[in-house]
Amino acid sequence: MTASRQVEASRVDGRGPPSPLHALALSTAVLSGVGASLVLFVQGLAMPAGERSAFFVKNALGGATRRVLLGAVGLGALLPALVVLVALLVSGRRVAPGARRAASVLSPLLLAAFVPTLFDALAWHAAPLPYLLLLSAFVLAAVPLVTRAAEAWPASLLEIAAAARDLASPRVRRALPLALVLVGAAAYTAFAAYFTILTHRRIATSAFDLGIYDNLMWNALHGRPFRVPVLFGPGGGNYVSNHAEYAMLLFLPIYAIRPGPETLLVVQAALLGFAAVPLYLFASTQLSRAASVVVALAYLLYAPLHGPQFYDFHWLPLAIFFHFWLYWAIARKRTWLVAALVVVLFAIREDVAFGLAALGVFLFATRARPRLGLVLAAGSAAWFAVDKFVIMPWAGSWWFENIYGELFADGVRTYGSVVKTILTNPVFFASSLLREDKLVYALHMLAPLAFLPLRRLPLLVLLAPGFAFTLMTTGYAPTLSIAFQYTTHWIPYVFGATVLSLALLRRESSPASAARRRAQLGVMAFAMLSHSYVFGAVLQRGNFVGGFQKIEFRMTEGERESWRSVRELVAMIPQDASVAATEQEVPQISTRSTAYTLRSSPGAVDYILFKRSHLYGDARTSVADAFKTAPYGLLARRGDDLLLWKRGHESPETAKAKQQCGLP
Repeated sequence: MTASRQVEASRVDGRGPPSPLHALALSTAVLSGVGASLVLFVQGLAMPAGERSAFFVKNALGGATRRVLLGAVGLGALLPALVVLVALLVSGRRVAPGARRAASVLSPLLLAAFVPTLFDALAWHAAPLPYLLLLSAFVLAAVPLVTRAAEAWPASLLEIAAAARDLASPRVRRALPLALVLVGAAAYTAFAAYFTILTHRRIATSAFDLGIYDNLMWNALHGRPFRVPVLFGPGGGNYVSNHAEYAMLLFLPIYAIRPGPETLLVVQAALLGFAAVPLYLFASTQLSRAASVVVALAYLLYAPLHGPQFYDFHWLPLAIFFHFWLYWAIARKRTWLVAALVVVLFAIREDVAFGLAALGVFLFATRARPRLGLVLAAGSAAWFAVDKFVIMPWAGSWWFENIYGELFADGVRTYGSVVKTILTNPVFFASSLLREDKLVYALHMLAPLAFLPLRRLPLLVLLAPGFAFTLMTTGYAPTLSIAFQYTTHWIPYVFGATVLSLALLRRESSPASAARRRAQLGVMAFAMLSHSYVFGAVLQRGNFVGGFQKIEFRMTEGERESWRSVRELVAMIPQDASVAATEQEVPQISTRSTAYTLRSSPGAVDYILFKRSHLYGDARTSVADAFKTAPYGLLARRGDDLLLWKRGHESPETAKAKQQCGLP
């Protein structure tokens, strides 16, 4: 092919070098787009919150205001074009390289118009899918734009930044990043401990699940491990049939210092907060210290972490702390520590072993640590099978496999039946995954991390636990909500995968890979801030949901009085007495051997505590059954709502109180 024909072909397919005039036109178009976008950005910030939300969601804007905005957008687009035109008239075509560099450096601002809406919790908290799709599109567009800007950034400015960094001594540069992470971890721990205890004192925690775990720990502390009347009622049962959470025994010395639900809440806050430290240490084995700080602080802002933090207490989220230490130990080849951490993780809950098996497969398949990976995969799979299908059924039956109900084959309600469906009817299985709530959940987990865990095919293996224990489930809403503890099946793995995804870019030595790595890290930080603001608990607290309820971050005087009243009545109950209470009151009385929830009939317990406003449905039926079983008298009351009853007690107020409550 002749040279002239090559030029013609390159013009047709668009791969040839643009002419200076063409390049200048493209640069001018980009700069005009930046100008228009900045106008929309300023307009979005200037609008009051309610009006901004209505504008973004319903396109509500007055005609006159819209005309003004349209004119401002036009002016914002025109001004950069005029500047380039004047420069062209003054300097001629010599302006083209400068315009091209300016367009490259400023090109990320093309997305500025979308920033105000990405930080509008009022608009999107109740409509997550449009927000998550917008955030995803923003992330996918921002990475190449920021990469281009990083490549075009003046070298002199990078040199100035490097010189400023070098002003600190090597010792300070080593210590400062870890110090920042420690401060962040401590701040998060204090924040979460204070407000989860506040939630408990607002009588906003429940028997399911804080009351269960407190009652479980009290019984274990007094020589009755795995006995939990709050869960099983008078019929009794072995807690291992529900979840194999043997690790609770390791925390008994801490619980013994001050037995009660608030101790559990503090332990949960501390382990989730300070999990940022081993995450930083692991990341620093793969990335720069600065990048490791960004990843660790992003973890603390991650909204799917905040949901379980504020949903009572559970052992499963505590696995995150030990997962991150395990990653560090593997990276540092601390074999003894790896073994110890694996044992602890096995003991936290039965399904954690499934995730460790996936980690082992990853280490083996990628040849990162093939021998360790093989041992970890085989050992974890074996323990999961023994624990889940031998030990737990021996302890009793439970309903948890029903969360896969739609996948049961031929009416057989077992995990093996689910596997049969997957193998014999993959079309039906695939259709069970293609649902809006599952898309929303997956985007919640991945979009704030700029989809970094998906950037390399081998990293998908690490997403197997989240897929198996959340996306595969059917008909059980908590497994598909970031307000519950099941996000734990994603969190340690997606952050581990994020670190490794960035590390793989770091190993590429080209300047382009360095720019792309900085771009992905910066876009991830932005996406995390946006998502955390809309759905998290730290950056804004007006719409946050933990568990089944919206969390309030203040305590009214009426709530303080209710708390004092509950504590006064609970103080009247002997420690060795059996007590039944309504759902929200159970965590206030669960620090004892025998405590029941009024979800079901408690039998002839010594004391019954309830609020009239909570006495409905099963609770009302249970109290009526108890009153028919044995005589109860009103021992004390606080106001018209809170009442304490004692079996065999007689008081002149009893008849009136029963009448007020509609009880026999």
